[in-house]
Amino acid sequence: MQTITMYLRAASVKGTLVDEWNQQVSSLPALTRGMRAELVLKLVDTNGEPLEGLGAYGAWDFAVANDWDTTTTPQLRVTEGITVEGNAVHVPLTETNTAELIAALGTNESATFGCELAGFEPGETTPGFLLQFDISIRNRRADAGTGRPSPVSDASYTAAQVDALFAAGFEIQLSRDGIEWKSYEDYYNPDVENAEVEILPPTRFRFRNAAVGHDWSEAVPLVQGEPGLAARMYVHSVTTGESGTQAKIVNYGTPYEARLAFTIPKGDRGNAATVRIGTVEVAGTDEEPEVTNSGTANDAILNFRIPRGAVGATGHESYLYVAYAENNSGRGFSLTPAASRKYRAEIQTDSPIETPTISDFAGATWVKYLGDDSTVYGDVLVADADTSIPQVTRIVFENATIRRGIDGEVIVRFKEAGVTVDEMNRYATINGRTRLSSWTNGGGSPSAMPGLEVAVPQTIGLLLGFPSYSSFIG
Repeated sequence: MQTITMYLRAASVKGTLVDEWNQQVSSLPALTRGMRAELVLKLVDTNGEPLEGLGAYGAWDFAVANDWDTTTTPQLRVTEGITVEGNAVHVPLTETNTAELIAALGTNESATFGCELAGFEPGETTPGFLLQFDISIRNRRADAGTGRPSPVSDASYTAAQVDALFAAGFEIQLSRDGIEWKSYEDYYNPDVENAEVEILPPTRFRFRNAAVGHDWSEAVPLVQGEPGLAARMYVHSVTTGESGTQAKIVNYGTPYEARLAFTIPKGDRGNAATVRIGTVEVAGTDEEPEVTNSGTANDAILNFRIPRGAVGATGHESYLYVAYAENNSGRGFSLTPAASRKYRAEIQTDSPIETPTISDFAGATWVKYLGDDSTVYGDVLVADADTSIPQVTRIVFENATIRRGIDGEVIVRFKEAGVTVDEMNRYATINGRTRLSSWTNGGGSPSAMPGLEVAVPQTIGLLLGFPSYSSFIG
C-alpha cells in the first residue's frame, strides 16, 4: 500500500504544496492507478504552524476530478474512513481503479487531477472546511490485480453528509398520552415537589436531529418488555491521547457487563502566567494583611496592604568615656592619649559625667593597646674637631681603661701617651659621663621620643689604673 504524505499550506480554499519547512515546492506527489494507498495531508497555516481546529468536523468528503463539472462523477471519491490526528487528515484510497479514472487517463503515462477535501460540522449538510489542491496519477501498463470497476453511484446526500447528520445525534422526547411531551431528563427527574409521585412509563417517543432541529417525527409507540438484567460496568483502562484528537470509549466487554477503555486527549498547553507588583500600602496596626489581584489569572498584578508595626518602648541615652594610663593599674591616668600611656579603659553610663576621674574607672579593665618601643639608635652623629661620621652603629674605644661607677655607670679613661687633657675634652661623643641605658642612647625616653640625652661635657680627671681593655662596644 502506498503512503503519500503532503504538506499543504491551507491559508485559503486553494491549498499550496510546501515542504516541512513551509517552502513552496513545484513537483506533485504521484498516486498510481489500481494501488491501495493512504493519503496523509498535513495542513499548516501561513507561518508553517500546524493548523488547529480540525477535530471540530464530524464527517469528511474527498473527491478527485479532472474537471469543474459537479454533474459528472469524480474519478475518485472517499466518504468513509477519513480520520484526523492533530493537523493530519488521513484519507484511505481503497479503490483507485474506477471506470472514470481509466477513461480520464486513457493511454497517457500520467495526468494531473484536482483534489477537493470538504469537512462537515455535526448536524450540517454544507461544508465548514474546504481545501483544493492538485495531485498526479500514474497510469498502468496492465490491469493485473485490478479487474473491471463498477461505476460510482450518485445521490442527493453523500455518505459524508449523512454521517454528519448522524454525528449530531438525536433529540428525543417521551410522552404518556401523546399530548404532553418531555425530554428524557425531565421525564425521569421530576422536581422536588413531585418527587413522591409515581412515574408511569411512557408509551411513545418522537425524535429530531439535535443540531438541525426542524419538525418532530411522528410519534413512535413503545412496547413495554420484561425488565432486563441489571447491567454492570467496569473501567478497563484510561490512556492519554494526543492533543487535538477525538476522545474515544471502547467497550471490551458485553452490553450487560461493559468493560470500558477511555482515551482522553491531553489539553493544549496554556500561556505562561506573569506576576507583577502593583501597589504597596501601609495599613493600621490592628488591620489584617491583605493581597489583592487587580490583573487577570494569567497576568496577575498584586496589590499589598501591610499593617504598620507596633510602637516599641522608649529607649534611653548612653554615654561612653575612655581613659588612658601607663600600666594596668591606672598609673598616669589621663583622658588624653599619649605614646607613654599604653593602656586604655572604657566605661558606659546612663547619665553624663562632666569630667571623669580615676575613681569613675574603678571597675573598668585596663587593656594594653600600644606596644613597647623597640631599641632603635636612629641616625647617630659622632664628630670631633677634625672628623664627622653620620649614622654611627657602633663606637669602639682604643687604649682606654674602664671602671664601674654608680647606678650601672661605666667610666672610660684614655691612656694614650701624649694625649693632653684638652685633647681628651674634644671627644664630645662620649660627653663625659653619659649614662648607657635603654632610655638614653637611642633606647627611647619616658615620652617615647628616640634620641640621645647629652649631659654637659666635663673634664675627666686622673683615675686609678684598671686592667686594659682592647675595645668597648657601646
